[in-house]
Amino acid sequence: MADEQMGLFQAFWRLITFYGLRKQLGLVRAADRMFTGSTEGIADAFDLHRDQMIRRYEDLFDAFGQLETVLEEKRLESEALAKELKDLGVKRDGALTMYERAQQSGDAEELQKHKTAFERFQGRIKQIEVRQGELTDDVKLQEDRMHGFERQLTTLQAEIQNLPGQKAQAMADFVSNQKIIDLNRRLQGMQASIDRGPLDAVMQANRELAAKARVSERLAGTDVRSQDAEYAAAGRSSSVDDDFDAMLAARKVEREAKTGTAPRQAEDVPKI
Repeated sequence: MADEQMGLFQAFWRLITFYGLRKQLGLVRAADRMFTGSTEGIADAFDLHRDQMIRRYEDLFDAFGQLETVLEEKRLESEALAKELKDLGVKRDGALTMYERAQQSGDAEELQKHKTAFERFQGRIKQIEVRQGELTDDVKLQEDRMHGFERQLTTLQAEIQNLPGQKAQAMADFVSNQKIIDLNRRLQGMQASIDRGPLDAVMQANRELAAKARVSERLAGTDVRSQDAEYAAAGRSSSVDDDFDAMLAARKVEREAKTGTAPRQAEDVPKI
């Protein structure tokens, strides 16, 4: 029972997780369509990208300025240490000179005093030499980083300057590609009815009317009433011809009887 509950919980959790992921992907796709479906969207995409790049440039520029400030402080420190080192060298030499003079008088207290001063000057000199070595290495490293920042700033600056041209080119490519797709659709006969001109509509209507006329002719030829009318007409024509022949023969007989001319026997028609 516990395993079933755990499986149900995991399935429910996956459902929630995947639903959230799908919603996120749907939002991403919807956002992409906002920027890819029109020239206005393309222009907005380039403007947003330009704003982001300008912010990056400004952040790098600020970091560059802060690093330059740190380097300047290190240079000033190194210059101050060099000046102090020079002064300490002079004082150390003075302590040696005073020690040598004290040796001639044999004053032990003076000897210790000058030796202590020498050791103090010498110790500080060694500290300065170590610190100057650190500063030299640090300044060299930071200067190399500065060159890297400079290259990035130059690259960003050039890219920002090139964005207007890229924006215009992208918009032109979009319009051109849309026209090519539209032309291909038209060439393939895939134009929508709303896009057809009046001439296309007239020709299509004539084709449909001609088809209806052909169907009507075929149906008229098979209509029973039409056939009956055709037979009646043929019968009337035959009856009229018989009446005409009979009346013509009667008139001939009557005319011959009045003139006393016997009717001529019909000549025998040779048989074939």
